[in-house]
Amino acid sequence: MEIFTLPLSLVAFASTLWITSFFARLMSAKKPDMVWIFAAWLLGIMFSISIVISLSLFVFDKHILVALTYLTPLVVFTIIYRFLNKMNWLAAITTNITAFSIGVIATVIVIISIGKPLDKTIISLADDIGLIEEMRPVESLEDADKEEYKEEATLTDQDLLSPQVIAALEKKKIRDQKSYIEPKFQLISIRRVNGAIGYKIRLSQKNGKVLEGILSKVRGSQLIVEKNLSGGVATTPIAMGSVKRLEVYR
Repeated sequence: MEIFTLPLSLVAFASTLWITSFFARLMSAKKPDMVWIFAAWLLGIMFSISIVISLSLFVFDKHILVALTYLTPLVVFTIIYRFLNKMNWLAAITTNITAFSIGVIATVIVIISIGKPLDKTIISLADDIGLIEEMRPVESLEDADKEEYKEEATLTDQDLLSPQVIAALEKKKIRDQKSYIEPKFQLISIRRVNGAIGYKIRLSQKNGKVLEGILSKVRGSQLIVEKNLSGGVATTPIAMGSVKRLEVYR
């Protein structure tokens, strides 16, 4: 689904631009057309980036800098809506909040549509802007001492369980081993091909050819399949559009 990232992003951008323009017209803006809204976005992005870069030279507290990074675009875009699109302050603030909200919703829809995990993508974005430390719990010295004490006080199964209980657990372990399912080729969707990286796959192409090998990686709209030969390893790129059936051995 990565091949649809750009088209979906363009659709999300155009939709957000149209809705913002429509809302600005409802708020009686004198210049609500999409061209003027787009111009406001360009100016807002340029001014916001310039201001944030300037602030980073003077503000050294990370938490304050992150707060200013979010606050600056809100203030800058509101001012630009007010003067460039010719609307009053209340309309400018409301339009700014609406555009931001629609943009967030559109971004979430794009992330879900291309099959990426929403939580991991958000964490990745938070890592890029320096918020990841806020999301990681920091253990205090007291908690560390407690964990160390618990490890020292840990007893073995022989100390905690009676022989009868241990025998029952061994029988359960044997039953679980008997219920082991032999790996086999399982049909998967091409949308979930990223989950098959590193596994042996078997794919049938629309031209009738069948290929088996290890899926080493997914590059753009191609599957990179490696196959061991007597003379070495052969790497074959396969276009996703040519795949008729895809199976993974696990």
